[in-house]
Formats: sequence, structure tokens, C-alpha cells
Amino acid sequence: MKKLFLIAAVAGLAACTAQPETGYTVNVTATGDLAQLPTDTLIFTGGTRKSPVVDTLVLVEGKCTIKGETDTPTYYSLAFKGQKRAFNRFFLENEKFDITFDAAKPAEAVVEGGTIQAFINDYTAKREELYAAYGIDSLMRGYPKATEEEKAGIEKIYNKWQDECEAMQNAYMAENPVSDYTLGYIASEVGNLPIEEVEAKLAAFDSIPAFAENLVLKEAKETAALIKSLQPGNQAPDFVQNDPDGKPVKFSDIYSKNKLTMVDFWASWCGPCRAFNPELVKIYKKYHKKGFEILGVSNDNTHEAWVKGIKDDKLVWPQVSDLKGWDNEVGKMYYVRYIPQNIFVDQNGKIVGRQIDKPEVEKFIGDFLSK
Repeated sequence: MKKLFLIAAVAGLAACTAQPETGYTVNVTATGDLAQLPTDTLIFTGGTRKSPVVDTLVLVEGKCTIKGETDTPTYYSLAFKGQKRAFNRFFLENEKFDITFDAAKPAEAVVEGGTIQAFINDYTAKREELYAAYGIDSLMRGYPKATEEEKAGIEKIYNKWQDECEAMQNAYMAENPVSDYTLGYIASEVGNLPIEEVEAKLAAFDSIPAFAENLVLKEAKETAALIKSLQPGNQAPDFVQNDPDGKPVKFSDIYSKNKLTMVDFWASWCGPCRAFNPELVKIYKKYHKKGFEILGVSNDNTHEAWVKGIKDDKLVWPQVSDLKGWDNEVGKMYYVRYIPQNIFVDQNGKIVGRQIDKPEVEKFIGDFLSK
């Protein structure tokens, strides 16, 4: 993000800035009873995970304008200062936008302008139309008390709605394979798509000058490279973190003494992790003497909760954490975006498995140790 200008028409305030020849203009207008606004200060945020943008806008008589130029079109949000949740999200590119909302109902803001935002508006409207046509709202309300047969029927209708929505999105990306919207989608799904497919899709943007400085493209490529390095057959990155007693534990010291080591990414606050722990304890007891070890890496934030989780679930294998939550350095190293998650290495530290589904974990371990 560069060349950012804020314009506020405040009486008595002289402010003149050069009008950028290219770039974006975002006009924000609040209508109705302005006294109902939580505050006259808005927070404008966007950018990427590694290069976030945060700016402040002041509404004067319900209006403000922000001008600038971006080399990385992507989603931006507007929120009232002091409120965590944004009331509006739109796809910012170098075009003109008009965002209008009733002071009493900011969440119903209307965004006009922007080529990609126009598609998003159309897509959202059609998605909502299908949602209403299929009666998804009433079906989901009745789901908890439905019979198994009825649930299967509800799920079938729900999946049909999802499939039709996905088809609309896929059709747009097929027609616009090298667009900021398609790039954003690829970047968001880089961890879920086959790595070869991701690399091929990202490579299509290389020859287009408009994407030369695009940070979404740059970060997506970095992520793809990281994920590729974590595929089976590659050497697992070594690391050191402290155990609950504050003593450093080195990963290579663990795996070098065992035929198979599982790194278990979890946290005491993670329901699915805690639900799987009893099964993992059984697996550990069954295979530990055959050369199987686990190293738990926790995404906890507090030592007390972490230790309590270990004790309550009777986890007897080594545990480490830096108590940084989702910013755990090992989690970043292994591209952990959800938990529970795992990675398996052999005695030499070679990766032999990654993100094995919970129902398949025991079979994977048994098959490997029987070789």
C-alpha cells in the first residue's frame, strides 16, 4: 500500500493534497440520525497477513473520503473505533467506491463501484436468493431435532445449495483465471489444494506487469514453497522449545531415538484436540514400545491451562510450547492453520506423513512400524 491520503472537510482546516492520477477513491457516507453512530472515527484495515494496513478516518457531518493507490488489490474492512468487529468488508482495487449506510444499521452498508466488488455483490445476492429458495434457514433450525433420515435429507439440500454457489464462483474464476479475485482465492486455499496445482496457477501471474509488486502473490508463493518443503520425503525442520518445567527440548533428540515420531499440534482450549486425546493415549500405549513416540506442541497461551490439559488428559509423552497461541514459532515453521494437526518423521527426521486424518492415525502408525 502506498500514497495514502485522508481527506476530511473540516471547517477552518486547510488541507491540500495532490490528486493521484491512478488509484482508488472511497467515499463513505452515513445517513439518518448521526447521533446513533457509536463514534465518528472509523478504522480502515486491509493488506495482507505479513503487510497489514491500518488507517483512521473521521466522519464529518457523516462523510469522509479516503484516496490512495494500491499494488495489491484485496479485501479491506471498515469498523468503528473501539469495536472489534468490522461492519463492512469490500474488495479494494484502484477504482472509485461509494459506501453508504444508515447510522442505525451500519451492517447493512451498500458498496457501489469496483469491478471485482460488482461480481461479489452479484454473487452474494444470488447466493442469498438460493438460500431462501432452498429454505436453508428453516432446515437448519430443525436439524438438531430431526431423525437421521431427515438429517440426511437436510444435508443433501444444504450440499446442493453449496454446490450451486461454488459453481458460480468457479465459473467466474474460469472466465478470469488471472485476476485479483482468483489470486485471492488461490492464496486462501493454498494449504488445501494439491501443491502442484497451486504452483501452476500462481505461475500464470508471473508474466503480467500488474502483479509484479503484488503482495498476495508474493506471500502465496512463499507459503506454497513452505508447504512443498513439508511434503513426505523432505527433511523436517528441527526446533527447540521448552517443556512445562522450562527445560529446552530439541526435536531431533526425540526422533533420532525412535522409529517413528508424531508431532501433535494441539491446545488445551481445542475441543477436537481434547476429544481425540483419549484415543491418542491408547495408541501411544499400544505402539510406544515398538518404537513410536509423540512430541506435543501446544498452541496454549497460559502455562496453567496447558499443564492442566496435559494432566487431565493423562498425556505422558514429551510436551513443548512457547505459549504464544497461534503465533507458536513451531506452528509457523510447519504451516499449522488448524488443530489438531500432525506430522510424522522417521528416525532420520525425514517426513513420512502429514495431516493424517484422526480415523487413519492408528493404521498409519501400525503400517509404518510393521515395515
